[in-house]
Amino acid sequence: MKKSVIALLIALTSVSLTGVILIQLYWVKSGVKLQEEQFDNKVKVTLKSVVNRMFDDRADVAGNPVVCHDECDHRTREILRAVNPAHLDSLLRDEFSSMEIAREFVWGMFDSGSKTILAGDAGSFRNELLTTRHCVSLSCLYKSEQLMLAVYFPGERRMMQSRILPWLVVSFLLLAVMIFAFSTMIFLFLKQKKLSEMKSDFVNNMTHEFKTPIATISLASEMLLNPKVNESAERTSRYARIIFDENQRLKHQVDQVLQIVVLDKGGFNFRLTHFDAGEAILSCLKSFELTVRDQGGFLNYRPEATDNLLFADENHFRNIINNLLDNAAKYSRGYPEIQVITRNNKGHFVVEVHDKGVGISAEHQKHIFRKLYRVPTGNVHNVKGSGLGLFYVKTMAEALGGFVTVKSELKRGSVFSVHLPSGSNTENATNYHHAESKDITG
Repeated sequence: MKKSVIALLIALTSVSLTGVILIQLYWVKSGVKLQEEQFDNKVKVTLKSVVNRMFDDRADVAGNPVVCHDECDHRTREILRAVNPAHLDSLLRDEFSSMEIAREFVWGMFDSGSKTILAGDAGSFRNELLTTRHCVSLSCLYKSEQLMLAVYFPGERRMMQSRILPWLVVSFLLLAVMIFAFSTMIFLFLKQKKLSEMKSDFVNNMTHEFKTPIATISLASEMLLNPKVNESAERTSRYARIIFDENQRLKHQVDQVLQIVVLDKGGFNFRLTHFDAGEAILSCLKSFELTVRDQGGFLNYRPEATDNLLFADENHFRNIINNLLDNAAKYSRGYPEIQVITRNNKGHFVVEVHDKGVGISAEHQKHIFRKLYRVPTGNVHNVKGSGLGLFYVKTMAEALGGFVTVKSELKRGSVFSVHLPSGSNTENATNYHHAESKDITG
C-alpha cells in the first residue's frame, strides 16, 4: 500500500474520530442543559401550585379579609402583614416533596422593581435569590404590586452534577476506549508496516548474500570441469578450497535464517561447559583476521581480565563474538579499526568490541537489538546484512544470564559490551590469567 494512501486513511479516520468526539461532547452538553430545563420546569410548576394554593386558601392572607378582593389597593406593608411566612414555607416544602425535589432551599418575596426582599429566609443568599430563574409572579394575589415569589437551591449545581455524572463517566470512558483503540490500531498498523518493510529488506539482503556464494561455487565448479585445470593439483586444490569456503559461508547464512525460529520460540539447546573465554575470543579473532586484512584494517586484542573462565555454551559464545566483529567490520569507515578488550567486573566476564565506524545515533540505539532492525546508513549503500546479528547477541547473552550494552557516537564509533556471569565459583573451576595486548593482524 502506498504511503499516500496510508496517510489518507489515517487522516480520514482521525477526522471521523474527532467528529464522533465532538458529537459526543455536544450530546453531553445538551443532556446537561436538558436536565437543567427539566428541573427548572418542575420548580416553576411547584411555585405556581403554591401560588394557586395561596389564592384558594384565604388563610395565607388572613387577618384582613378585604386583601384578596379583585381590586386590591393595599400597600405592600399591609400585604406582607397579611402573609403567614410559616404557612408559606410549609406549602413550599409540601409541594417540593410531592414533586420529589428534596433539596434544601431558601425562599423570598421581593419587589421586582426595587429588587428589595420583603419576606422570606434568604439569609446569606440574597443576591442569588434576586437573580434566580426559579420565580413566579404574585400578581394574581396582589395586582397593584410587582411582587415575585422566588426560591434558590444552594446545592443545585451539585445536584445537577450528581444526576449527570454517571452519564458523563460512561461517555468519557467510551471516548477513552475509542481513542485508545484508534491509537493502538494506528500504532500496530505502522508497526506492521515497518516490520513488513524490514522483512522485505531482510529478504533482499539474504537473496544477495545467497547469490554471491552460489555464483562463486558455480564458477569454481565450472573451472574444475575444465580438463586443463585438473592437470594442476595446485589449481584444483585452490578451486576446491573456494567451493568449500563459499559452502561454509552459505551454510552460515542458512543457519542465520533458521535462528529466527529458534530465537522466537526460545528453544535454546545449550551445552554448558567450563571453557577459557580468552582462548575462545582469540580463536575468533584469528579466524576474522583475513577479513580485516583484506579490507586494509587492523585488529587489536587486549585481554585485561584476570578470570577468563566461563560456564556457558562455547559455541553460542563464539557466535556472539563473531557477530560483534562482523558488525564492527561492516560499519567501518574506509578500513576497519577494531579493538577487543576483556575485563572482570562485579562477578562478570566482560568483552568489549570497540570500532571507529560510522557510529549509531541515540535515536537508533534503543532499536538496534530488535529483530531484523538495521540502522539507516545514509550514503553508505554497500552494507549488507540480515538484521539478526545484534538481536542474536542480546538474546543469547540474556539467555546465558548476562546482558549487552552499547555506547556510540555518530562518526566516532561504537563500543559493544557483553557481560556474562563468571564461572570461577562453579565446581572444578580454575583461574586463567591474562596475556599481554597483541595486534592480531600484525
